[in-house]
Amino acid sequence: MIEGGVLRFNCLTTSPFHTSRREYASLLKCAPFILGSTIRGALLKYLIEMNCSKEKIAELRSMSDPGEIAAFHRNCEIDCVVKPFFAEEPLVWFSFGHFAKESYQFVTRIAIARENRSVAEGAIVNIEAIEPGTEFSFEIILFGEALGVAETVRSVMKQVGELRGFGHLRSIGFGRFEVLSIEEKDFADYVDERIGTLPPFDDKVKMVFTTPFVFGERMRPYPLEGHALARHIAEHIRATASRVIEEVALLAIERVDARLRPDFIGRFSYERGLRENRLVAWAGSEMTLHLSHGASDLSEQLAIASILGIGEWSEWGYGRFEVK
Repeated sequence: MIEGGVLRFNCLTTSPFHTSRREYASLLKCAPFILGSTIRGALLKYLIEMNCSKEKIAELRSMSDPGEIAAFHRNCEIDCVVKPFFAEEPLVWFSFGHFAKESYQFVTRIAIARENRSVAEGAIVNIEAIEPGTEFSFEIILFGEALGVAETVRSVMKQVGELRGFGHLRSIGFGRFEVLSIEEKDFADYVDERIGTLPPFDDKVKMVFTTPFVFGERMRPYPLEGHALARHIAEHIRATASRVIEEVALLAIERVDARLRPDFIGRFSYERGLRENRLVAWAGSEMTLHLSHGASDLSEQLAIASILGIGEWSEWGYGRFEVK
């Protein structure tokens, strides 16, 4: 297994937190979690501003293709802490931020028309936000050479919380937080712990998604059927497991029974500077895998896949699940 380490950040909101789940005419509903891509973007923005010259940053802003931006960082002549975040194979994985409780408050904003300094017509908006004083946690998992930036990640994340925060409306003070503690563990130990929590199973495994599972870019809610869907999920699990272990056997899945909650989710792409919207199976969706026979490393595959997630955007916390 490739060498890896897990940093678990236990935090406390010190101001209201909001990132939009639904936008209505006069109401912004808050998402019940912090997207892993939001955490990644906040950390990367800080690191790049710390380590890249003004000329480099200006050059980056002229690019819009994620592949071009990643290559720009990989080929940079300076050996800095930003490079592991743009490796050809992901070396840094982010989880979602999960709140200990969903305790909301409402904040009302009134837009002012600048030309006459009066209230703009129809511009009163109620914003649903997580209350200050709410605990939340998230994980950053580092593999291989990325382990060398662990101390920087610990330090910078504290500064992000104090000075910038996560989510929307940061310009008016939203999203600030305090890092209460940071737990560290070896990734191999983390996998062993997860294996120990797996229930006994013979010919059937139920996956319950704890974060949205992203379908392919052109997939419908039910993109595949029968053996095709079974192979599709088996390949997803093997692809994730093969990130950290060698010679991963393809699970022999006869069929998949799925109870999916189709939805859409949008994330802000740090590289492209715009929002990307995708069709997902929302958290709580279930897939029951019927196995013709188990692989010798079945428990290990499921443990790794449940920790790192499956499907697109899994390195940003999507596609994580529990095994029932």
